[in-house]
Amino acid sequence: MPPSAFMTPLDHQRREGERARVMMVASIRERSATAHNAVINDLSLHGCQVSNIFLRAGKPVWVRFGNLAPIEATVMWARGDQSGIRFNQALHPAVLDHVAAAARVR
Repeated sequence: MPPSAFMTPLDHQRREGERARVMMVASIRERSATAHNAVINDLSLHGCQVSNIFLRAGKPVWVRFGNLAPIEATVMWARGDQSGIRFNQALHPAVLDHVAAAARVR
């Protein structure tokens, strides 16, 4: 089943674009803090869901996928060690394809 089959109407209102299920590590840094590794669980042009890191909703963060430049983003929600992050500027589709290709869950 596609991921949208498990979404409520409210989820559809909050999310933009399709999300790719991935399993990869990215570096996340809060303002004036040291970067920490987190697990990226899904990824879209507009954001990602992360785990294995404690973040606070509303805070700015920078997300780095491998050798790519850091992406400025905002933590939209946080529950325990899981968070939803929205990129301040959407990823270019080619960047999304490149990042997700190696990490896609099949």
